[in-house]
Amino acid sequence: MPSATRSLPPSRKEPEDTWPPPLELSDETLEERELRLEKEREAKRVSDAIDLALNTEREALKKNAHGAKILLLGAIHCACSKSTVLKNFMLKFSPTTFHAEAEIWRPVIHLNLVRSVNFILNLLSPRSASGSTSPTANSPLDDTLRRLCFSLAPLKSVEMSLTKRISGSASPVVLDSSTTSADSPYAHYHPAKASEISVRSGAGWKGLLKFRRHSNASLRAHAQTISLRLWRNPDVQEKLREEDISLKNQPACTFLEDVARITQEDYFPSPDDVLRARVSTIGPEEHRIPMESSLENGNGKDWIIYDVGGDRSQRGLSSNILDSLSALLTDSIAFNQALAEDETVNRLADSMKLWRMICSNPLLASVDLILLLNKIDILDAQLKAGVQFSNYVTSYKKDLPNETAAVSRYLLEMFTSLHKQHSTKKRKMHPHLTCAIDTKATATVITHIQELILIKILSETSIL
Repeated sequence: MPSATRSLPPSRKEPEDTWPPPLELSDETLEERELRLEKEREAKRVSDAIDLALNTEREALKKNAHGAKILLLGAIHCACSKSTVLKNFMLKFSPTTFHAEAEIWRPVIHLNLVRSVNFILNLLSPRSASGSTSPTANSPLDDTLRRLCFSLAPLKSVEMSLTKRISGSASPVVLDSSTTSADSPYAHYHPAKASEISVRSGAGWKGLLKFRRHSNASLRAHAQTISLRLWRNPDVQEKLREEDISLKNQPACTFLEDVARITQEDYFPSPDDVLRARVSTIGPEEHRIPMESSLENGNGKDWIIYDVGGDRSQRGLSSNILDSLSALLTDSIAFNQALAEDETVNRLADSMKLWRMICSNPLLASVDLILLLNKIDILDAQLKAGVQFSNYVTSYKKDLPNETAAVSRYLLEMFTSLHKQHSTKKRKMHPHLTCAIDTKATATVITHIQELILIKILSETSIL
């Protein structure tokens, strides 16, 4: 049966994209044609509106392709705190990935241990690590310490080997301060950072270590000498006290207390070991944390955490991440310490200066801020040891309690007041007292941050 569809003669055919469409029915009246064209125009308008809505939704999905974005800020002396918080995020949201990467931290932990040992050896040498003669160096070492220093001397080459393996740098590690150059890792070798090594962001040091298992035979051979004879030597502890150096307050230096375990051939880093391991990253860095459970944040998306660095030269903000929720970390114990980069600047004063800069930045005016006052455990230990907070923070009256609860409350009030004074417009601030190496307590804080971000995302999508 022939088709009932009528077509125009070849001479009357027009391109398919011609608008309005050509008249196909020769018996269609002018009024019928206008009515048909009006209906087709309306159908096209509806179709275009649907296409526009779909494109808008697609772009919105691209923008919110991740569960959350956090801009992580902090002073330079908070680098290790920020690193530990990042590891806590990984441990909570992506535990499988965290445990899979634990082996990568094995050489880092060994390097932290070796650098701590070499720091002590350097302190016992005739000249201190800073290049000037130390008060304790004027006292001659007894035979026991002299023999210990001689027997542990090979660890200098172990440190150089581990440093090269992790950072990929071929530059030698110089322990003799008389030959230390400006480019040497020891040019900025400060007691507060005695166990850290710096790598540049994006250097891929984890990738270099992923498929390598290094030998720790030399370190294992010296384990007993390190733990039982050097670190626990009363003269060594006395020299550290005289120099006002508290290595026990450095998380990575706790490996000195557990040398036998971490130097075993079959040693596998525990979560606590990974949290205490220290590698300082120079420059801004992006961290993607995959959400292993869709129940964790409601949509199973990745989290992106931007660390722009804490050095004064790294405190610029990138415009493409200013819609992120920001977190500032600052050490609550910093009241009695100076910056390693500028010994004339108090750490607490520098943290407050950075906080004012963040609060007053107009680009961050619409960003909710999270303040983490970290290392509350060390603050507690220092105050209990008799360190007077009022001697360093003169605005804290001497008749006020020199106790953790009162001091931490005062610190929170200081930062809250600065936030109110310097914010360009009213916005929320969420302060927390934290101990980043306490995984349970930090997990509670992270859960609170997660809830805040989820509420923020839902409010921006008009769901709330």
